[in-house]
Amino acid sequence: MKIEIIREKRKTMSLKVLNSEKAVLKAPITAKDKKISEFIDSKQRWLNKISSQMKEIESFARNFNFDKYIYLNGKPYISVADIELGFEHLSAKAKKHAIKNYYLSMFGNVVNVANRLSATTGLVFNEIKPYDSIRVWGSYNAKGLMKLNFKLLILPEELAEYVIYHELCHSIHLNHKPQFWKHLAMICPDYKKRKKELAKYSFVLKSNF
Repeated sequence: MKIEIIREKRKTMSLKVLNSEKAVLKAPITAKDKKISEFIDSKQRWLNKISSQMKEIESFARNFNFDKYIYLNGKPYISVADIELGFEHLSAKAKKHAIKNYYLSMFGNVVNVANRLSATTGLVFNEIKPYDSIRVWGSYNAKGLMKLNFKLLILPEELAEYVIYHELCHSIHLNHKPQFWKHLAMICPDYKKRKKELAKYSFVLKSNF
């Protein structure tokens, strides 16, 4: 893995992996080369692990082509060319807008899952809204507003369910203390497995449409 070293005004060193082939190390201006080298050596096992995980995700992501297909439940649903008359003549920006709007038009599918899980768990929300984020799948606030990323539509349903279970638990626990995870395990016993599988779909969050 290639590591770019950036010296700047700071007191400690930090290491951030950008992808399976590149990382950035930020170091104090006064840090000696030997100290930087030792720091990198101490993180080598971690770097190898993260690189391996990212290569797996990058390989998996190549199975998806968001410029060509609309995906539902982890599988191709229809060609993007079929979602709007004259789609092939649109600008690149307009195509992305049309794709996003098509997914948003199906957000009712996510709402249906949320209503079903709310009914079976007894955990409630006051309002639900579609969410557009490249970082998180959902959120829940003290007013009972649950925001769910519209890209949940792309995931296999059991993974979308995990996200919704997670957010519903915040209706009782507005934190991630042990009680939260205990409650989540009660309503979704295999949540750890689903959470691990969800990590493979991190590229979906970052997809640009």
